[in-house]
Amino acid sequence: MLSKPLYGWTDFQLEGTSVYGLSYLDDIAFEWMDQAIRGLETLRPFCVAGFLEPHRMLCTVSYWNCHIVVEYDGRRPLKEGDLVNEYSHTSMLEFCKFLYEDVSRYIDEWASFVDYCEEDLEEKKRRLRQKLQRLKELIAEKEENFGENRCFL
Repeated sequence: MLSKPLYGWTDFQLEGTSVYGLSYLDDIAFEWMDQAIRGLETLRPFCVAGFLEPHRMLCTVSYWNCHIVVEYDGRRPLKEGDLVNEYSHTSMLEFCKFLYEDVSRYIDEWASFVDYCEEDLEEKKRRLRQKLQRLKELIAEKEENFGENRCFL
């Protein structure tokens, strides 16, 4: 879902969608993990975002699907052609699993993705590990909610 961060950029793609190059203007791992944790805790849809420079990508993660919107991030109302819509049959649980795997695999790179030399990278890694642990717990806890013919109680 997310490629290895390199020089302040990462690629994002879900099954059946385009590839979106996201920049360091958003601290993807931290921001997306916060949203995913909140979404799984409440079993409510959530939204993650990334800056494409100059466009913005928004991904609404619902129970059974993801809806991606890319819009012009200028200082004017949208015009026809400024908006892209794509859908992926990626469930909330699948999205969270992908996020967990991708951030875990490249934790050093994600800790330094947004690095202005003002933060201790070891401290950022520690905080990221805490978020990963919480996300892992929630994935295990909520797995039964995403089985076939399940409802959200």
